Amino acid sequence: MRIRRGSVSELETLWNHSCSNTYHYFIKGMTNKTIEFWTVENISNELIGELYIFWDSEDKDEADGINRAYLYALRIHKDYQGKGLSSQLMNTVLNRVKEKGFSEVTVGIDNDHYEKLHAMYTGWGFKEFIKKQDCDFHYRDMDNKPVVYEKPIELYLKQV
Repeated sequence: MRIRRGSVSELETLWNHSCSNTYHYFIKGMTNKTIEFWTVENISNELIGELYIFWDSEDKDEADGINRAYLYALRIHKDYQGKGLSSQLMNTVLNRVKEKGFSEVTVGIDNDHYEKLHAMYTGWGFKEFIKKQDCDFHYRDMDNKPVVYEKPIELYLKQV
């Protein structure tokens, strides 16, 4: 297994060259270097995991472009879960955040699998509750506006 920074072309392939506003938002962010795409690949060089770093956000509680970064969409393919890859990916990304000179990082914990996610993220040190928010600034609707959810997610902070 290998953890590394992914490229725009890999993101395009992973997202199947989607026409969605979210896809274009991510491509633009990667091109402008406000978003980094990190991946885990297996021995066949297939992408089996992902995590995104937002260096800045519309919501400055998430990421302010100076001291605080936001982590988004940690995913590991179901066939590879339970092997410690999430922890390895998280540690690599946290080291990248420190390397860039940021001192804080946030993560949103959504309502799907809340107990499992909360335990996982607090285990990694995301213990300071910031707020509940119902707006996902990084998932865009058909009008290219941030998606609003019925149930808010919780935003947590970690010092790095």
